[in-house]
Amino acid sequence: MTARFPIVFEREDSGVVSAYVAGLPVYAQGGTQKAAERAIRRTFEAYLEAHPDVASTSDVKVATVLRRARSAPEVSIVSAAALVGGHTSRRKAASSRANGRLGGRPRASVRT
Repeated sequence: MTARFPIVFEREDSGVVSAYVAGLPVYAQGGTQKAAERAIRRTFEAYLEAHPDVASTSDVKVATVLRRARSAPEVSIVSAAALVGGHTSRRKAASSRANGRLGGRPRASVRT
Protein backbone atom coordinates (compact mmCIF):
# COMPACT_ATOMS: atom_id res chain seq x y z
CA MET A 1 0.00 0.00 0.00
CA THR A 2 1.35 3.39 -0.96
CA ALA A 3 0.68 6.42 1.22
CA ARG A 4 1.56 9.96 0.26
CA PHE A 5 2.83 12.50 2.77
CA PRO A 6 3.51 16.10 1.69
CA ILE A 7 6.97 17.40 2.57
CA VAL A 8 7.71 21.13 2.67
CA PHE A 9 11.19 22.55 2.02
CA GLU A 10 12.09 26.11 3.05
CA ARG A 11 15.33 28.03 2.67
CA GLU A 12 16.12 29.85 5.91
CA ASP A 13 17.78 33.29 6.13
CA SER A 14 20.98 31.54 7.23
CA GLY A 15 21.05 29.56 3.95
CA VAL A 16 20.12 26.25 5.57
CA VAL A 17 17.27 24.28 3.99
CA SER A 18 14.66 23.10 6.49
CA ALA A 19 12.17 20.34 5.75
CA TYR A 20 9.12 18.98 7.53
CA VAL A 21 6.37 16.47 6.85
CA ALA A 22 3.05 18.32 6.86
CA GLY A 23 0.82 17.26 9.73
CA LEU A 24 3.49 15.20 11.52
CA PRO A 25 6.24 16.08 14.01
CA VAL A 26 9.02 15.16 11.56
CA TYR A 27 11.66 17.84 10.91
CA ALA A 28 15.15 17.91 9.40
CA GLN A 29 17.56 20.31 7.76
CA GLY A 30 20.58 20.35 5.49
CA GLY A 31 23.07 22.74 3.98
CA THR A 32 21.60 22.17 0.50
CA GLN A 33 18.29 20.98 -0.95
CA LYS A 34 19.76 17.51 -1.60
CA ALA A 35 21.16 17.28 1.93
CA ALA A 36 17.78 18.30 3.36
CA GLU A 37 16.06 15.64 1.22
CA ARG A 38 18.42 12.95 2.50
CA ALA A 39 17.97 14.12 6.10
CA ILE A 40 14.15 14.25 5.96
CA ARG A 41 14.04 10.82 4.29
CA ARG A 42 16.13 9.24 7.06
CA THR A 43 14.19 11.02 9.80
CA PHE A 44 10.82 10.11 8.27
CA GLU A 45 11.81 6.45 7.85
CA ALA A 46 12.79 6.32 11.53
CA TYR A 47 9.49 7.96 12.51
CA LEU A 48 7.50 5.45 10.44
CA GLU A 49 9.34 2.53 12.08
CA ALA A 50 8.38 3.88 15.49
CA HIS A 51 4.80 4.72 14.39
CA PRO A 52 3.80 2.07 11.79
CA ASP A 53 0.06 2.92 11.86
CA VAL A 54 0.41 6.61 11.00
CA ALA A 55 -1.67 7.85 8.05
CA SER A 56 -1.52 11.05 6.07
CA THR A 57 -4.32 13.49 6.81
CA SER A 58 -2.94 16.42 4.80
CA ASP A 59 -4.43 17.81 1.62
CA VAL A 60 -1.98 19.86 -0.43
CA LYS A 61 -3.10 23.04 -2.16
CA VAL A 62 -1.01 25.87 -3.57
CA ALA A 63 -1.81 29.57 -3.46
CA THR A 64 -1.08 31.40 -6.71
CA VAL A 65 -0.82 35.17 -6.34
CA LEU A 66 -1.45 37.61 -9.17
CA ARG A 67 -0.10 41.09 -8.46
CA ARG A 68 -1.25 43.96 -10.64
CA ALA A 69 -0.05 47.53 -10.44
CA ARG A 70 -2.18 49.69 -8.14
CA SER A 71 -4.46 46.80 -7.27
CA ALA A 72 -4.84 44.37 -4.40
CA PRO A 73 -3.23 40.98 -5.02
CA GLU A 74 -5.57 38.24 -6.25
CA VAL A 75 -5.11 34.88 -4.55
CA SER A 76 -6.29 31.62 -6.09
CA ILE A 77 -6.01 28.25 -4.40
CA VAL A 78 -5.33 25.31 -6.71
CA SER A 79 -4.21 21.71 -6.39
CA ALA A 80 -0.52 20.99 -6.77
CA ALA A 81 -1.31 18.93 -9.88
CA ALA A 82 -2.79 22.01 -11.55
CA LEU A 83 0.66 23.60 -11.53
CA VAL A 84 2.17 20.75 -13.53
CA GLY A 85 -0.32 21.12 -16.37
CA GLY A 86 -0.46 19.08 -19.51
CA HIS A 87 2.59 18.99 -21.69
CA THR A 88 2.74 17.27 -25.04
CA SER A 89 6.11 16.69 -26.65
CA ARG A 90 6.65 17.71 -30.26
CA ARG A 91 7.06 14.07 -31.19
CA LYS A 92 3.74 13.08 -29.61
CA ALA A 93 1.94 16.04 -31.21
CA ALA A 94 3.29 15.06 -34.64
CA SER A 95 2.23 11.45 -34.07
CA SER A 96 -1.27 12.56 -33.06
CA ARG A 97 -1.62 14.74 -36.17
CA ALA A 98 -0.48 11.87 -38.40
CA ASN A 99 -2.89 9.49 -36.67
CA GLY A 100 -5.74 11.99 -37.12
CA ARG A 101 -5.08 12.18 -40.87
CA LEU A 102 -5.41 8.41 -40.99
CA GLY A 103 -8.88 8.54 -39.43
CA GLY A 104 -7.93 8.45 -35.77
CA ARG A 105 -7.58 5.48 -33.50
CA PRO A 106 -8.63 2.20 -35.15
CA ARG A 107 -11.89 0.82 -33.85
CA ALA A 108 -11.75 -2.34 -31.83
CA SER A 109 -12.75 -5.28 -33.99
CA VAL A 110 -15.84 -7.08 -32.81
CA ARG A 111 -15.63 -10.85 -32.85
CA THR A 112 -18.74 -12.72 -33.84
